[in-house]
Amino acid sequence: MTARPPAVGTGPVGSGRRPPNPRASGEPALDPPTVRLSRVDPATSASAPDAPTEVIPVVDPAGRPANGGLGDGLALSLSSAVGSLAGFLSWLIAARIMPQSEFGQASAVVSAFILIAGAAQLNLGIGLLRWLPASGRRAGRLVWSSLLLIMPLSGLVGLIYVLFVPELAETAAGPGGSFGVGVLLFVLAAAGWGVFVVHDFILVAIGKPWWTVWRNGLFAVVRIGLLVALGYYAGLGAQGVVLSWVGPIVVWILVGSLVVAVYVRRFSRRATGGTLPERGEAVRFLGPTAVAQVGTALLYNQVTLLVTLRFGPETGAAFFVAWQAVTVVDIAAMFFMNSLAVHVAREPHRAGELAAAARTRLLKLFLPVLALGALLARPVLSIFGSGYAEASVILQLLMLGLAFRLVVAHALGVRQAAGKAMQFARLQLISTLLVLLVVVVIPVRPGAPDEALLPVAIGYVVVQVVCALTVLFSPARRRAESPVSPATPANASKEGS
Repeated sequence: MTARPPAVGTGPVGSGRRPPNPRASGEPALDPPTVRLSRVDPATSASAPDAPTEVIPVVDPAGRPANGGLGDGLALSLSSAVGSLAGFLSWLIAARIMPQSEFGQASAVVSAFILIAGAAQLNLGIGLLRWLPASGRRAGRLVWSSLLLIMPLSGLVGLIYVLFVPELAETAAGPGGSFGVGVLLFVLAAAGWGVFVVHDFILVAIGKPWWTVWRNGLFAVVRIGLLVALGYYAGLGAQGVVLSWVGPIVVWILVGSLVVAVYVRRFSRRATGGTLPERGEAVRFLGPTAVAQVGTALLYNQVTLLVTLRFGPETGAAFFVAWQAVTVVDIAAMFFMNSLAVHVAREPHRAGELAAAARTRLLKLFLPVLALGALLARPVLSIFGSGYAEASVILQLLMLGLAFRLVVAHALGVRQAAGKAMQFARLQLISTLLVLLVVVVIPVRPGAPDEALLPVAIGYVVVQVVCALTVLFSPARRRAESPVSPATPANASKEGS
């Protein structure tokens, strides 16, 4: 993934009155997609049993009923895939133009500010996916209160982090550079990246999902171009890597905020009425899931930092490249499942059907990718250099672990879409902490990366197998994946506990 900013916790908006519940009066079920709105929304929390629940149709500002198609999830997955491909190409270039130890230093800076930004987002990206479709004329208030919380928080945490780990600022400043400049660059990167990803969720929620693909694609092209110019031609090395991130992040946040402002304003003007989550609802959803998002950030970024610190920069560099494959697939899978939150918010009566469809699509899309990744592990890593190719067995084991991780990714998406925040947080944190525990307790072994890191990779596979089996055979699995009946809000309270 805490509290929401005051602007979000003001309760119902518009006239202050909610539409009557046709189900309660015995009228036929609504044909359009629906969203439940209640004193405690069963889609966000499960406290306060027997809370009254109303069902209203969700219609987009253009007057078209919302649908639960594949487009949102595919756009989010493609945007993350574009970013991941850009990451692969940029790190490939970095590996070719700088020594392996310097590569490890640069990757540590990037991992650190992405870690901070991911943790400081407080899961507001998913919150916006859930709440923006029904926010109507209050969409702007919801969006800007969220962004103006994330950015300063990311910057503040980044400042504290870099002061405790001054080596990051030294790398960013370059040899002989000002420590203050290094700190500033790191803080800008953390604050900017904190809202960069959230812009994607906003665009999806207001019906512009394919904009996320184009903005990420253009960002990737510019970043890679800057890396070549600064890292190779200007000879800045690790500092060039940092600058190739910071510059585009700052520009994209400025331009992207203007684009978001325009489209959110149009979305709001075309809407009638609208509802914001009450403060308690927002806190009950964001609190546990924000903690879980911290776990996600730790999984993607802190693991590589720990390996670099414990096993040295050269071994850490080889592991970082292999771990990027894990991050690529895991992020793409999670982004694909994130779209389930939008679909369930639009059509809660089809929650079970949508969850099952998402599982089928997830496995069909990603299992072949994992098989291909394992098959091409050595040839791909050889592109980076012989020192990186020594981690090919490690990459193959990580791909095996990711096959089981898909089960966990689907379960996380279902829990998130259903608003079962505690279940989501518990599963994510346990799986993350177990991986971190493996990295921390495995003894450091001398030798090539494949020998030194073999226990780490095996430990990762074991953790994913255990987590997948726990999800598959847990008594709570059926409850977690079952649709919530609008007529029985008390049941939703029991299921979310």
